[in-house]
Amino acid sequence: MVDAGRQVVCTGSVVEPDELIALGVYDPDDEHAGLRLELLHYVLALGATEEELVTFKDTLPALAGVLAVRDGPALTLEEAAERSGMTSEDMRQLARAAGIPDPEPEVPVFTEGFVTFAAGMSAVSAVFGEDARTQLVRVLGSAMSRVADAVVSSFLVNVLPAAVREDPAGLGVARANVETAALLPVVAPGLDALLRQHLLIARRLSAPDADLVGFETRQLVVGFVDLVGSTELGEQLTIGDLSVTLADFEHIASDTIAEGGGRVVKLIGDEIMYTAPDEFSAASIALDLADAFDDHPVVPQARAGLAVGEVLLRDGDVFGPVVNLASRAVKVAQPGEVVTTAKVAVGAGLPSVPLGPHQLSGIPGQVELHRLIRN
Repeated sequence: MVDAGRQVVCTGSVVEPDELIALGVYDPDDEHAGLRLELLHYVLALGATEEELVTFKDTLPALAGVLAVRDGPALTLEEAAERSGMTSEDMRQLARAAGIPDPEPEVPVFTEGFVTFAAGMSAVSAVFGEDARTQLVRVLGSAMSRVADAVVSSFLVNVLPAAVREDPAGLGVARANVETAALLPVVAPGLDALLRQHLLIARRLSAPDADLVGFETRQLVVGFVDLVGSTELGEQLTIGDLSVTLADFEHIASDTIAEGGGRVVKLIGDEIMYTAPDEFSAASIALDLADAFDDHPVVPQARAGLAVGEVLLRDGDVFGPVVNLASRAVKVAQPGEVVTTAKVAVGAGLPSVPLGPHQLSGIPGQVELHRLIRN
């Protein structure tokens, strides 16, 4: 048992242990009362309110992470809107576009950082227009959601187990949450630097009539690479081993595509979609990937499909019949093979074997396909 008379300091004020008992968040007779009181002291020093103590009473270590990431008091929708100079409805719509669920009335969920972000959107609207601004916010929100999920997943896998072993009350987990959040000042400039670097890579001249047609198109080669037998592999491996295998696939594929001058468009489980500016680059990437997974000790063989033509570029993704054609061509390929349209085969200038005309699902008419051969 600990001394129930010990006081807890909370952002300049003092919270008596009796008050914590009254709140139902502290039991001095508990086996780990001392550690529990130390944990309460820790989250209160981070700025927790009594209401938050009650809300998170069973997950106080998580509250430490919330407080550290938030880095200040939370704001209601109305408060955030007022500070940003927006109406509540405009703030709600901006938050929705960013992928943030509608908060309950009078529930504080917004950070000061989001208020600053929202206030800056008026300048974005002035440059791009209201609709384009909203779409840009959607893309940014989706991207940050993936980054956040990856960070949380990495924390749960690499940090949490050791922290849990530190003590039974969760103080170790709380401290680990705060230490992880302390990395955010490093991450934010990193995101800015990566965005600027990728903007330099992505820069391109628009078509002369781009402002008239209202969308952007480019001539690109689209490639799909997927793993063969991944369903069976998933049934044979543990979840942990499957995760490692897919991570190896993603890392090798992403590195090979970047080295070959292509761009990863998206990862879809056991499949990756990429683009390249010309047929030779796209074909070389596909052949390199086929070779890499032929020799990999764990990752199954891969197959690839390529098609070339005009595509629609929107929000970092590509669309159009060429995308559909490449996604169907990959299904024709056998393990370790690269199957392309005749136009890609000719443009790549690499040896190939004609496969004859094929009727592909969802593609009108017959499509002449070729199988590429490494020099």
